[in-house]
Amino acid sequence: MSTNVITELNQDNFQEMALAFKGISVVDFWSATCLPCKQMTRILEEIVQEIPEHVRISKINADDNPLLVQKYSVRALPTLLFFKDGKLMETKTGVDRKQVIRKAIESYLN
Repeated sequence: MSTNVITELNQDNFQEMALAFKGISVVDFWSATCLPCKQMTRILEEIVQEIPEHVRISKINADDNPLLVQKYSVRALPTLLFFKDGKLMETKTGVDRKQVIRKAIESYLN
């Protein structure tokens, strides 16, 4: 069982916490007014307890970080970005089942 937690990212700490991270970093773009985002948060809260320490799950409030939204062409919420050693590997939009998200994470562990 992991002791990982979901971290909050913003424009100031994105480079250090997501791009400079050695391992898998999953970044969730969300908004407080987005109901599917709340579903995604519940799923990610379960996943974060089950993943290895070298996988980080983070959240970015899209309303408060428009430059990151623009940079990564986020067009809908929630959007998950999957990074491996700072390189963007995959983008998923909308809510997926827990198993689908876990499988995506596991595909980058090797």
